Amino acid sequence: MLPLAGILLGMQAAGMIVDYAQTRRQQGLIQAGREIEQAQYEANLEALRAQFGQESLSAMQQLRQNIGTQIAVQAARGTSSAAGTALNLRTASQSAFQQDERTRRMNLLAKEADLRAGNALTGLHATASETQLGQAMTGRFLNMIPLSNLMNTGVAQSKTKKSGGFGLGEIA
Repeated sequence: MLPLAGILLGMQAAGMIVDYAQTRRQQGLIQAGREIEQAQYEANLEALRAQFGQESLSAMQQLRQNIGTQIAVQAARGTSSAAGTALNLRTASQSAFQQDERTRRMNLLAKEADLRAGNALTGLHATASETQLGQAMTGRFLNMIPLSNLMNTGVAQSKTKKSGGFGLGEIA
């Protein structure tokens, strides 16, 4: 019976090793997926910032074209573009541009915050998955150890005398 028990223990140990290797491989895949998601997050963030820069540049070009047209119209009329209605028109155009720029900036910040929140959530999900894998592996390992047999054979029993009644008398 002892050789059979040794073979069974060896098979059980081999199963534990394979389980450990598989769990580590799964954790590696989770980590690789997380790195890909991180790269995607960074690419999305850069694309968002590039889009903001392009929109801002386009709005600046539109403002310059608008102000240039206003100056040309005022020059054709023979009026000064540095005073009066012409100045009010230019100031209004610049104020509208600045308001639009602030709105674009707030939208950019909101989109960046949304990306960061999504990135944080995927990080938490990856960590939770790794933790679940580790806990499941630990549970499987503990289930393989026959604790009830150890208790019955006396390995885990104490070698001290049992006493009852707050240690005042021996139990026979």
